[in-house]
Amino acid sequence: MKPLKPFLKPLFICFVLLLLGCSSDDNGNEIGDDIEDVDDIGDDNDDDDGGEIIIGTLTTLNPSNNERPISKTPSISWEEYDGAQVVTYSVLLGTSEDGLSEIASELEMTTFDIEETNALELNTEYYWQVIAVENGTVLAESEVQAFTTEAIFATLITEDAAYGSRKATAVEVFNDKIWVIGGRNEGDAGLTDIWSSEDGENWIMEGNFPFGAIYGHELIVFKGKLWIYGGSSEGILSNKIFSSEDGIAWVEETETTPFIQYQSPKFTVLGDQIFRIAGYSGSVEDLSPERNVYSSTDGLNWVLETENHGFESKYGFQIENLNDIMYCIEPNPDSDIESISTRTSTDGATWSAPVVSGIRERGNNSLRTVVFDNRIILMTTPEDGPNNDSTFYISTNGEDWELATTTDSYPIRAIFFSLINLNGELFAIGGTQRSNFSSTNNTVWKLN
Repeated sequence: MKPLKPFLKPLFICFVLLLLGCSSDDNGNEIGDDIEDVDDIGDDNDDDDGGEIIIGTLTTLNPSNNERPISKTPSISWEEYDGAQVVTYSVLLGTSEDGLSEIASELEMTTFDIEETNALELNTEYYWQVIAVENGTVLAESEVQAFTTEAIFATLITEDAAYGSRKATAVEVFNDKIWVIGGRNEGDAGLTDIWSSEDGENWIMEGNFPFGAIYGHELIVFKGKLWIYGGSSEGILSNKIFSSEDGIAWVEETETTPFIQYQSPKFTVLGDQIFRIAGYSGSVEDLSPERNVYSSTDGLNWVLETENHGFESKYGFQIENLNDIMYCIEPNPDSDIESISTRTSTDGATWSAPVVSGIRERGNNSLRTVVFDNRIILMTTPEDGPNNDSTFYISTNGEDWELATTTDSYPIRAIFFSLINLNGELFAIGGTQRSNFSSTNNTVWKLN
């Protein structure tokens, strides 16, 4: 090849440089096909002159920051962002602020609905963010915000549980099963049968209570055993104590109690003690023995802690234990006043002054409670009715309550049910109403 003539060399060099410049990558910042977190967006977000593009701020609308409770299938929305061309949006979600993952992309609308097939976990704090994109370039992003999903979403799992329609039964969790023992049928005949379930839907008959029919009794776990206190047998108030190591074989304890074990007694366990808080006998005296509080370290021998628990009603309240504190949650006994009050105690004898909450209730014996995730769940009638339905509240201290569900109401009557926590799964078990009520029930609801 002959050498170029001197006057052609500059032209050749310019031509080569032009070809090299055309081969440079000028695509800028693009959104990858699979965005794992927000840091994957706009890593090379520089303009054509090498300067950094200013990312705008995108305004979110719903949910608001730190809002609770939020539906497990929420609708997420944000304000439209103006661009020179078509703007699309990506939604990112996660359970930690620095662990967001893309759940939707190339959205042209400013809303995104999470469907039931992708429903969020209940009782969970989520973080979320929205990104506005134009031609693969990030124009704007919202601040990372948080919301917490509802703790309760009730589902009817059976309308006709195998243990049959009954009232004044006793329900408890023991050895990773739910137990239903005794009660009365629709004809008011006493029942002796023993039932268990591992899931609230499928029930097994475990046998019969060997000491005859019993109803209106307390079934409680203490010292690794199931215990039965109080109630009635053939119309006679029981003064006996029964215990079982497996829920099936029962022993009649020889010791007797210093108190009459009325129907619908209130027992609770705190630390290494069991407390008898109250019972119902129908006495009209304000300071009747129904108000006596006893404690025991073995479930058999009892010490009188106080002659008067001091509550407004003698027995129509719920007792829960949370963080080594006993909580008394009581509806106002005045039918014209709809409110609940909370008292606390660490010894069963001395109780705090009541803290009143303006939560609607049906009256005496209308509330149901259960401890879940270091909080108290309360079931009562909805604020706007109907009176026969229920809604749920949640509290860390029994005083400050917030709604635990976004559903207005569920067709569950609190006075007919027990709330049960089976290894973190909550159930409303039908058939636990007082024995003098005529209606019976054997439906089961899964609450979470």
